Amino acid sequence: MNKTWLIYALGGGWGHLNRALSLGRIAAQYTQVTIITNSPYAQQVNHESCLVHEIPDNASFSATRLQVQQILLTTKYDCLIVDTFPRGLGGELADILPQLNFIPKILIHRDINPKYIQAKNLRNFVAANFNTVIVPGEGTDLGFCDLPIVQHTAPWLIRNAEELPDRNSTRSHILRVEPSRPTILVCAAGKPSELEIFSQITLRLQQDFPQCAVRILAATCPVNCPKTLWVSHYPGIECFAAADIVIGGAGYNTVYECAAVGVPLVALAFARLYDRQSKRASKSYYVQDIEQAIATVRTLLHQRQTPKKQSVSTYINGAVQAAHQIMSYKL
Repeated sequence: MNKTWLIYALGGGWGHLNRALSLGRIAAQYTQVTIITNSPYAQQVNHESCLVHEIPDNASFSATRLQVQQILLTTKYDCLIVDTFPRGLGGELADILPQLNFIPKILIHRDINPKYIQAKNLRNFVAANFNTVIVPGEGTDLGFCDLPIVQHTAPWLIRNAEELPDRNSTRSHILRVEPSRPTILVCAAGKPSELEIFSQITLRLQQDFPQCAVRILAATCPVNCPKTLWVSHYPGIECFAAADIVIGGAGYNTVYECAAVGVPLVALAFARLYDRQSKRASKSYYVQDIEQAIATVRTLLHQRQTPKKQSVSTYINGAVQAAHQIMSYKL
C-alpha cells in the first residue's frame, strides 16, 4: 500500500466524519487513508482502519486554518478528497489548492446553499481547482451538477447491507427491547443544543405510545431523559435497521441511512449555515414541530406500515462505487 488518500472532512457534528469514514474504510483495503476532521465525536467512533488527524473542535479559526494548511503542505499524499466545502470550511483551502498542481483533487458535492455558491463564486473555483466532482446520491439539481467533471453515485453509507447485524440481536443487546415489540427510535445526531428537543420528543413518545418501546440514540444522555431510554451506539444505521420508526433531523446520514434500510423517518429540518435540511427532508415524513411528529408517528402506527418491513439486503452503497471510481484514476 504505497499510495495515500487525504480526506478533508471538517465540519461540526457527525456528517462529514461519517461520510469520510464511509469512503475511507473501503479504500483502506487497498491504500492508506488519512482523514482530517474537527468533529467532536472523532474519539467516540471506530476509525475503520483510517488514520484520523483530529483538530480540536474548540480550536480558534486561525489555529484550525494553520493546522489544515500545515498538513496539506507538509504531508505526502497522492490524492486529495475534499468533502462539501471547495474552499474549505473557513476558506483555508483557497490559497493551497492552486499550489497542488500534480495531485488529483476530488470534491464530494453534497447539497449546499446556492447563496453560498454564488457569494464565493464557487462554480468557477471548482472548475479551476478540481479534477473530479462526485455527487454522493444528492440528485442532479445541485450547484455544480452541470459541470462536465461531475460523476454520481448512490448515497454513501457506513455499512454495506450484508454487514448489518441481525435485527433481533440488535433489538435485544443494543436497543434493549423485546424483538416483537414495536420500536420507535429518536436519533439525536445534530448539534448539542438540539438535544433538548429530542429529549422532549422521547418523553412524549413514551407517554403517548405505551405499547411501543421508545429509545433515544445520542452521544450523551440528555439531562432530563431516563438512562433506561438512552442508547449510545455507532454506527447509527445498525440501530435504524432494527427500528420500526425513526424520528430525527434531516441531515445527510439520517435521511439516506433510513431510506436504505427501509425504515420510515419522521424528520425535523434544522437550520444550518450551508446545508438545506428542509430540501432533504422532503425525502421523508417532513414535520415542522413536536406535535406534528407525534401525529405522524400515530398515523404510521395506525396504518401498520412498520411491521411490513422491507428487506434491507439489496441496497447499494455509493461509498463502494466512489472508492472504485477514484481508484480507477491514475494516481
